[in-house]
Amino acid sequence: MKYLMLLMDTETASRLDPAAREAWMAEVRAWYDRAEGNGALVDAGHELTGPETTRTIRAGGVVDGPFMETKEVLGGYCVIEAGTIDEAVAFASTWPGIDRGYITVEIRPVVPH
Repeated sequence: MKYLMLLMDTETASRLDPAAREAWMAEVRAWYDRAEGNGALVDAGHELTGPETTRTIRAGGVVDGPFMETKEVLGGYCVIEAGTIDEAVAFASTWPGIDRGYITVEIRPVVPH
């Protein structure tokens, strides 16, 4: 089954100095290499721009930004393959920086059509 990994950057990540951010991104690139190598990565997804370029469509029209109280910002996504949600969670838990509070990862099963 396919699972969407939503990658949420935290305030901690936003305060990283350039050298620390580059070191973290090197870890992320290595994670992608491992995920591709073991066949778990279905779609590498993309990094997303910040909330300053976000538009939200609501019943009242289109507004600038997400306008929600949050300490996390959706920073990107990817799609993985796993047998169960527990396997997906275990795999996603290896994402670099979770243990340091740089990022949280939300897992959602992708419903087949």
